[in-house]
Formats: sequence, C-alpha cells, structure tokens
Amino acid sequence: MARDTLIDFFDDLARSRGEFLVYDDGFRSRRYTYDQVGRAARAFGARLHDIGLAQGDKAVFWCENRPEWIVAFWGCVLEGIVVVPIDYRASPDFLTRVARIVAARLVLVGQDVPAASVGGPFVVWKLHELDWDAPAGVGAGLHPSTRSGWPEPVEGRAGPAKVSKDDVAEIIFTSGATADPKGVIITHRNVLANIVPVEREVLKYRRWGRPFFPLRFLNLLPLSHMFGQAMATFIPPMLPGTVVFMRGYNPADIVTQIKTRRVSVLVSVPKILDVLREHVLRVAPEAATPGPKQHVARRWWRYRRIHRLFGLKFWSFIVGAAPLEGELEAFWSELGFVVIQGYGLTETAPIVSLNHPFGTKRGSVGKAIAGVEVKIAPDGEILVRGENVTTGYFNAADDTARAFEDGWFHTGDVGEIAPDGQMFIRGRKKEMIVTPEGLNVFPEDVERVLNHVPGVRDSAAVGVATGSEERVHAVLVVDPGIDPDAVARAANAELEDHQKIRRAVVWPEPELPRTEGTRKLKRAAIREWLRTGATPRAAPSGSDKLTELVSKYAGRADLSSSTTLEELGLSSLERVELMVALEDAFQTHIDEGAFSGIQDVGQLRTLVERAATGDAPPADPIAFPSWNRSLVARAIRRASLPTWILPLGRLFAWMRVEGREHLANLEKPVIFAANHQSHMDGPMIIAALPAKWRYRLAPAMAKEFFKPHFFPEQYGRRAWLTNSLNYYLSALFFNAFPLPQREAGARQTLRYIGEVLEDGFSVLIFPEGKRTDTGEIDRFRPGIGMIASRLGVPVVPVRLEGFDKVLHHTWRMARPGRVRIAFGAPLTLGGDDYEALAKQVEEAVRGL
Repeated sequence: MARDTLIDFFDDLARSRGEFLVYDDGFRSRRYTYDQVGRAARAFGARLHDIGLAQGDKAVFWCENRPEWIVAFWGCVLEGIVVVPIDYRASPDFLTRVARIVAARLVLVGQDVPAASVGGPFVVWKLHELDWDAPAGVGAGLHPSTRSGWPEPVEGRAGPAKVSKDDVAEIIFTSGATADPKGVIITHRNVLANIVPVEREVLKYRRWGRPFFPLRFLNLLPLSHMFGQAMATFIPPMLPGTVVFMRGYNPADIVTQIKTRRVSVLVSVPKILDVLREHVLRVAPEAATPGPKQHVARRWWRYRRIHRLFGLKFWSFIVGAAPLEGELEAFWSELGFVVIQGYGLTETAPIVSLNHPFGTKRGSVGKAIAGVEVKIAPDGEILVRGENVTTGYFNAADDTARAFEDGWFHTGDVGEIAPDGQMFIRGRKKEMIVTPEGLNVFPEDVERVLNHVPGVRDSAAVGVATGSEERVHAVLVVDPGIDPDAVARAANAELEDHQKIRRAVVWPEPELPRTEGTRKLKRAAIREWLRTGATPRAAPSGSDKLTELVSKYAGRADLSSSTTLEELGLSSLERVELMVALEDAFQTHIDEGAFSGIQDVGQLRTLVERAATGDAPPADPIAFPSWNRSLVARAIRRASLPTWILPLGRLFAWMRVEGREHLANLEKPVIFAANHQSHMDGPMIIAALPAKWRYRLAPAMAKEFFKPHFFPEQYGRRAWLTNSLNYYLSALFFNAFPLPQREAGARQTLRYIGEVLEDGFSVLIFPEGKRTDTGEIDRFRPGIGMIASRLGVPVVPVRLEGFDKVLHHTWRMARPGRVRIAFGAPLTLGGDDYEALAKQVEEAVRGL
C-alpha cells in the first residue's frame, strides 16, 4: 500500500467498487460509481493537457459541493495542476483577487455562483456541464458548448504527470476578510501525512464493518475546506463508502436525506447540530429533559422516536471547522448518537487530532494522529510539528516566518493536553480577552452562559478597551421585548468575577455576522461596530438577503416593499427559481401555493419570515403517484399494452414511424418532447417506441383535466367518480402522472420528474400545453427548457402528424386514418434561458 503521491491514492480509488457519489440538487438525484469517477477524472485531466495546461499551472475552483468538483480535483492532481479552491459563497471580487494572485489559467465555476461576474485573463468552465461519458483524449471532459477559447491541443500525452511528495497539490486561501488573503501551500506530502495514519486505523476495523456497509456520509462541509475534502474524497474510499451531497441546509431536508438514503454519518460544522437540535425539539419535545444515566442501549430505546426520525442506520456526527459546544455534544450523546470531533487547521492539511469513533471523550478533540507532534507553549498556545504542516504561505515569506518558530507551527489556538494525550481547546489566542488583572477570559465561556438566558437567540463576547483597560462586552440577538441589561445581570450571576459583562447591547440585524463556510463569528467586525457605533457592513440582514436575491432574478436593485412582482417582469419559472433560492438562503420551506399568490416584495418578505419562524401553514403537496411504478402495476401494464390496448389503438391509427435509429445507442432515461394533437398521442407514441423504451415511459397528463379528482368539493359525486376512474386507469395502464399547467406546483413537479428519471423511466411531455385545432404546432412553453436543463437529461424531439384527423379533441369517437410519428436526434440543453431552450426544442420538432 505504497503512498508516494496522491496519484497512488487515486489509483486505488478508481479501482474501488460500488457507489461513490450521490448528488441531490433538490430536483433530481444523480449517482456515480468509483469507476465512473475514475474514468471521468482521467478524461478531465486529459482535457486539461490537451488545451495546453502544464504542470504547476493553477486552476481556481468556485463551485458548490457536487460530484464534478471531485472529478475536476482528481483530474488536476493527475496532471500536476495546482488546485485553488474557494468557498462558493465568496464574493466575485474575492475570486478575482485570488485568481490574479496565483496567476490562474482556468476558473471552474458551479451552478450556484454568479458565473457571469467572473472576469480576467483566464478561461471559465462550468463544472456542472462536465461530460461524464466523454472518452479520454482531445475534447474530453466537457460538453461541446464549453470547448472553446483555448489554444490548439498539444500532442504527446504520455499519462499522469510526474510529481513528487513535495510538489504543490493545493493552495487554499483565507476567507478574505483582510485586504490581502493568505494562500496556504499544501503539498502531496502534507495530505498523505494526514490520510495514511487514518487509513491504517480504518484497515484495522474494516472487516468488522462489512455487515454495515456501505457506510454513507452526508457531507455538508464545503469542499473548499480541507476537512470537507478529506471526508468526501480521501476517507470514504478506505471503506469503501458513499458520499451524499445535497443542496441547502434546511433541517427538515437534512433529516429526510439521512432517513431516505440510509445515511450512517453526518459530516458538518457544529452549527448544523444546533439547527438540528431545534428541529428535533419541535418534533420530540421530550428530548429537552435528560433522563437518568443509563447504558447507551437503554438511552437509544428511550429516544427511539428520534432514531426513527433519522432512520435506524444513522449513528454518528463528525464535526469540524469550528469549536463544538460541550452542551451540544452532550445533547446528542444523551440521545444515543456518537459525536466525533477533531482539531486541525488548513495549515495542517487539516487534521492534528481526532477522536476515535469507538473511544470518544466528551469535550476532547481526541489525540494527535500518528506522525504529528503537539505541545503547549508557556502562554497556552498549541504548537504543531509534522509532515502534515504546510511549508508556508504563497508568495508571503514574512507571514511564513512569523508562523514558525524552531520548526513548530503557531496555531493561534489555546488549549491543554491531558496526561493521557487527550487535547482540549479553550479558544483562539487572538480572541482571548485579557483583563487588567492579567486574567484570561475565553469568549466561548461567556457566550455559553449568555445563550442559556431566556430570550437570547445568539451572542458574541468581545473585549473592548475602555481607557487603558479591556473589558468584556456582549452583543446579543434577542427576542422582541428582551432587555439587554437584564440579560447581562442574569449572566453575571453565573460568571466568575473576571468574566463579568461590563456592557450588553443588541445587534441591529437578525443574525450576527459569521463566515459562510464554517459559521464562525466575525468578532473583528463586531468589535469594530461596538467601538464606532456604526452599522456593520459585514453583517447582511435577512431583509438584505431577500432583497439581494430578488434583485438577482429581476436584474434591478431599486426595490421597495411596494414593488410588485409584475413590475419586475418575473416569469412563472423565474418565480420558481427565486422561491428555491429563498428556501436555500433562509433554510426553510415555502408553500408554493401561497408563493404563487404573492403580489409585491412586502408580501414576499412576510411569507418568507413566517416560513422561517415556522408560523406559515404547511404546504398542500400534489398527490403524485408512485404506486404505478410498483412491480404489480408494471406487470399489469406489461400484460395489457401488447395484448389489447395498443392493438386497439392501431385499428384506428395506421402508423408510419421514422427516426427509431436515433434511439439505438441512446442511454436511458430521456425526455420525449412532442407536439400535441389528440388524446391518442401518448398511447401511440408508446406503441411506436422499441420495447426497451415502451415499458419504461411515464407520460405527463394535464392535471387540470382531472380537476374533479383533485378538487372533489367543487364537483358532484358522479363527476368525481368518473374523473377519478379515468385518472387511476391512466396512471395504471400508461404510467401517466399529472402535470400542473396553470396552478402552483412547478417545483414539486420537477422533483417528481427527477424521481421518475432516477428510477430509470423516461418522461413524455407535450410542451405546447394544449391540443391542436387544425394540426398546427403552437409555441412550446419554457417549462420543457427548465426541466431539461435542471434535470440534466437529453431531450428527444417527436413530431406527430395526422392524429387530429383520427381523434380530434372535439370528437367523442375516433376515425381510422394514417398518422406519422418521427423521432429526432437527442438534444442536450443547458443554461437558464428557458424560453430559448424551449424554442430550440420547438424548432427541432418542426424540422422533423
């Protein structure tokens, strides 16, 4: 098991079996095996070589967590290209600064970043357009739409780059709060010094874990963070395990992902555990009161309702990137879950110490991993030495010199080491408050007390100089009507003399300023606000977030509460995308029906605030069928279609089928998009398809056609009975599902279509939304563009002719006649100009 460079590790990863990565973007899930990731990474690396990138060139990653990030990372490693990851929530200005500092040749962007704002002497590639099926060689790795702007391919490719342990693998920059962000240099040696000791420990226990495999990790740590990378691409292959990425941080969605995907371990920052605790307490209030001390098995049984909520396979949290409060750790441990935390920094690639999964000690960040030395300086600072420690900062010799002393790296953290080697972190050295008496106050200790005071939602303790003395000040986020002085008095009653709060003030925004990725408090911004009394620029409010999002989709910034959505010119699909963005930003669910009735920005703000606080009424979901994809329903369909349903249709529709050759080498699933002429369109397209497609198709039918079924209170009993019978027969014999045309439900529909595609079924859609009167083709609605682009599946255009003369939509009975069905070449659609994409599909259908 030689590990000279990361390329050696990749070779083992690519040979692993089973599912590696799962990505759920809120609309559709995509799954990739280790073999697929390995092949895609080699193809991507070949693409980098072909367009002229050389070993040592820099590629900046500005992308949300997604499988293509992992593919591009390994593609760069194979070619010796230096990866420069930054958080996808960082500003475009920060991206540009970093790209210029490292002289980047390439910027890789995701789907959730404002790619249009990226500018500079480098080429931009969209990672979500990566072509998973491209072969290695010239032009591989990306869709044709992105293969431009580069020099002619370079010949002579001979395989992976020749790299050594001391070659640079990554440069990771700080968040950019200062004018000059520092880039931490990470070599192959640094990363291997971290993952090889962990691998040795995993191998000791792997055979005992086989009954529980595959272990699935829901990874919510950003891949721009070293620990997020370790838990996404280095640790899982050792088992091997599966990594799940999801969009957003809504607690209900997180719990749903854990349960439905049978996740074993959640990897996140401590703040996520706090959010989940609030969610659990709403669902199971009994968890708020700890029970008597019992064995973990008895505690598991006592809180079995909560374990059922997460699913019986879920057992552990792995937290990193920020300190974990002891009370939060105790809460989850009391419920019978294992909480594993470690300690590290970007400069240590990233792990210094780690709790053993089968030997955690409350409050401890574990023992130093093999090969890492740790000692405590006289002032309490933690010093680290080992091969995992960075060689320094990029083009910053002075910063590098200040960070090291006699080979020991100064972490800036204050801590203790117990006699048994367990480490305990007290706080950041630079954030420690030193009183005039020379006593140290750790802000976390004060905040722990403040956050227990009723009415306090969040707090920050900072040191502010008054004259020549530094004293503790508290900045609070509180419920309406809470007196900050009363909060200070209540907290001071529990604090030591040197910890007592001199002054407490209320922060003027709904949230304290925190870093995007790790959710650490921006104490410098808070301290500066206290000192100057000015409104902080570093703390965007909830209202600011809402305004920024609406402005993004409207293309204008002059908004007020009375600005109507009609004035903004938002289409129905843009409204859906705005709603999804608001849900992600505010970590909540919005009732799509209520959202569709919003008139202006003020009403939108009210709806979002109610949803975020849990005051909004629950959404009324569309009853999409799943039973019609069951084994029994499929068996009935398989027997009925060829024996009597399709032969009956062929008696009236005398078909001529063209273009079947376009389906011969096409991988399922796809979306079939056809013009609409008759009620016979769906059944006869099914009849025209080859058998391997015929029985794996789900046609869409207008939900409005089944109003008596969905809204029985508006119709008589007879109408409901007849209409419901038609609905269930359509769902059973044709695997059809309802597609809303005019009412709310676009997002739910997208999600359902994504589930259908994930099950291996193709989808048939009629983008006109209505049947023809005279045989003409009407304008295709932009929904087909949104569905194809968001779900990432090819669209096969289908042209129908003559069906209106066999069964016109005004007729009650069919008449025999000749019809034509033509299948076109599949289209790959991307981007968010859904009108243009729909027009592209329409033109393809017209051209058949």
